Amino acid sequence: MLNCQEVAARASALIDGELSTWEALQMQLHLAMCKGCGRFIGQMRTTRNLTESLPVAATHDEADDDHISAILSQLHEGKQKGG
Repeated sequence: MLNCQEVAARASALIDGELSTWEALQMQLHLAMCKGCGRFIGQMRTTRNLTESLPVAATHDEADDDHISAILSQLHEGKQKGG
């Protein structure tokens, strides 16, 4: 069985669907028994989903207050739902 460090090292690959069936099964087995790693993977998924939902800005100066408010709002909603 994988330990927490191995799960953390493979977390991005799991989220991106890059693991083999056996590797993904090992990850799911660990996540079923380890709440800390489950929360870690959940936070990584939330971060990825938020960053993917944002339009690509050419520079930092082009990010406006509406985008920042939307991110903070989504984070706040996720925190209230226990995410």
